[in-house]
Amino acid sequence: MGRALLVFSFLLVRPAWAGWDAFSDERQPPRFAIEGPDGLRLVLKGRADLAWRDLEGAGGEGHDSRTDTVTLGTRSGTARLERVLLAPRLVTDEGLAFLAELEFDDRAARARAAWFDFERDLGPLDVHLEAGLNVPFVAIDDLTFREPLTSRIYWGRREVHLTAEAGARGRLGWTLGVSLGLMRPLVTALVNDASERGTLAVVGSGDAESFSGNAPVYGARAALEWAGVRLEAFGYRGTLSAERGYDELRTRMANYALLPGFDAADPRRQDDTFWWAGGRLDARLGGAELRVEAIESAESLLRRRAGYAQVGYVWRRSEHPRAFLRTVEPRARAEYYRLVGADRRLAEGRALRAVDPSQALTWDWDVLTLALTTQLYGELLRLHVEHSLVREANGAPAAGQAQADVDNDETTAALELRW
Repeated sequence: MGRALLVFSFLLVRPAWAGWDAFSDERQPPRFAIEGPDGLRLVLKGRADLAWRDLEGAGGEGHDSRTDTVTLGTRSGTARLERVLLAPRLVTDEGLAFLAELEFDDRAARARAAWFDFERDLGPLDVHLEAGLNVPFVAIDDLTFREPLTSRIYWGRREVHLTAEAGARGRLGWTLGVSLGLMRPLVTALVNDASERGTLAVVGSGDAESFSGNAPVYGARAALEWAGVRLEAFGYRGTLSAERGYDELRTRMANYALLPGFDAADPRRQDDTFWWAGGRLDARLGGAELRVEAIESAESLLRRRAGYAQVGYVWRRSEHPRAFLRTVEPRARAEYYRLVGADRRLAEGRALRAVDPSQALTWDWDVLTLALTTQLYGELLRLHVEHSLVREANGAPAAGQAQADVDNDETTAALELRW
C-alpha cells in the first residue's frame, strides 16, 4: 500500500516545467490504473475528438472541389472523427516511466509518440531526462482546439530526441534544458483544418522520418517563473539536407530559384542554414490568462517571423468532478506570420510571392481566433466552439502583382472526451 501511494504521489508532482506531455496528470488526472509487481503501475488514459468544420462560402455542387488539389477544397460543412488517442504509461517508483501515444482515425493507426521519461528530486534541484519520439520540449498547451501557426510550423510535430532539464521550484523558479534531436523533414502545414488536401499552407517541420542527410538538431531553453508569470527563451539549430530540406523549397515555390544566393549551377548544393528561436510569456492571475509568443527562423534562403498574443478567462462554476457546465472559458488569439522579403522584386521582374493558390506557401497570414470552451461534464467531456478569421497577403506591388483576397474563414465545433 505504501509503495502504491508513493507511485501515485510521484505521478501527481510532475513539475510543470518538465518536457511536454499532453497526458500529464496536471492536464488529465489518472483514473484507470493497474498495480503490478515490484512497484510497477500501468496507467491508461485516452482522448477522442469529434469535430464539425465549415469553410466560409457556399458549398455544394459547383462550389466544392472534386480533387482538392488546386483550390481551397470542400466548402460544405463536414463532420468527422478527428482522432482517438490511447496513452498507456508504465511507471516505476524510482521515477522511470515509459510513455506512449497511439493514434487512430477512420483511415489509419500509428504510434505517434513513445519515450522513456526519468524524473528525480535531488534536493534543491529537480532533474528530468527524456529519450524517444515526442514533440520538442518547448511545446505548450494551445488551450484551444485550433493549433496556432507557430505550433503547425515549429514545435507541434514529433521528433526523435534526447533531452535533459534541471530546475528548481519555489518563490522564484527556474529551468535550464538542452536537447539533441534529428532533423525533421520540411512539409506543408495547412492553414485551414477543414480542407484536408487544400493548397493554403505554410512550410513547417513535419513528424520525424528517416531520410538521407537528416543531421542532428541542437536545442536549448531557459525559463524563469514567479507569481504565476513565466518567461521562456528557446532556440534550435541544425543543418538542412537536400532531400526533404531545401529541395522541398525549390520544388514547391515556383520563384525560389530567383532568390539572391541560389546556386543555379548546382541546384542540389544550396544554403543549408536551419535555425529557429524565440520567446514566450505565460501569465495566469486567478482565472485570467495571457500568453505572448514570438519566433524567428531561417530555412536555407527563407527568413520568417511568426507569433501570437492570446488572452482568456476560466470561469469555474463548480469543483464537483461530475458537474455539468463545470467551466466556461472564452479565449481570443491574434496571430501573425511573415515571410521576410517575399514581396520584393527579383530577377525577371517577379517576386517570391505569387498570387496563385498553388503558391500559397509564399503568402503572409494573419489569423484571429475566437474560442469558447466549456467542460460539459466534469473533466471528462469538453465542448469547443471556435471561429477563425483568416487573412492573407498575396500581393507584390513591387513586381506588379495585385492583392487577391480569398474567402477562407473557418468555424469549428468539437466534442473532446478525455479519460
